[in-house]
Amino acid sequence: MNDDGVDEGRVDLRDLLLRTDWNAVEHCCPDVAPATPVLLLELLDDDPGVQGWAFRALVEAHTRQQVFYTATAPAARFVAAVLGDPRTLRPVTDRVAQEEVEHGPQAPFLLRAGLLDWLGDSVVEAIAQRARPYGDQEDLEAFLDLAPEFHAAVRPFLDGGPATSPEVREAALGLLLAVLRLPALADRIPDHRDLVRATAHRDGPHRLRAVDALSSWGEEVTHLL
Repeated sequence: MNDDGVDEGRVDLRDLLLRTDWNAVEHCCPDVAPATPVLLLELLDDDPGVQGWAFRALVEAHTRQQVFYTATAPAARFVAAVLGDPRTLRPVTDRVAQEEVEHGPQAPFLLRAGLLDWLGDSVVEAIAQRARPYGDQEDLEAFLDLAPEFHAAVRPFLDGGPATSPEVREAALGLLLAVLRLPALADRIPDHRDLVRATAHRDGPHRLRAVDALSSWGEEVTHLL
């Protein structure tokens, strides 16, 4: 068990990557951004600077302007699978030099929290777009079909106990609240109902996301708005 309260081990990255034919999928701007497998492996590089750059490139290439691509779902599956890797606990930044000049230094964030935030925000965006997607419906649905895998991946960071980093726990909660709105996880609602209700009743960054989850379950939320 590590300092974040989670049992961890390095996964077989080669096995994860071989599950996808990367020649058959693409992300935004393939003539500019590196190939998806390169970005994914660099998320777990030994250099935090490389990791931060890879995180930025991952977000921009796979959910640029809220569009989901054929490579988005397999990339997200990889990310969910490696969240427990200890290398994701390194503090990183993802600002380029020009942004540092314009906006000042960026406070480092744990890569694990950044990855959880990306998955959670992407789920929320995908749900919002379902009726009228910005890209191909099939690519969006392929991403949402991973909800059970996202749920399984996030559970350890909710139950990690007092040693769990608040930054990681908050990001994990954001992803959980997002996926619990999906019908595929209806059978998991009883396990989390009390947590979602408590989040909806307290001030915090995910209060409205919790309210949305309750509303999607058919609960009355007018008093919470």
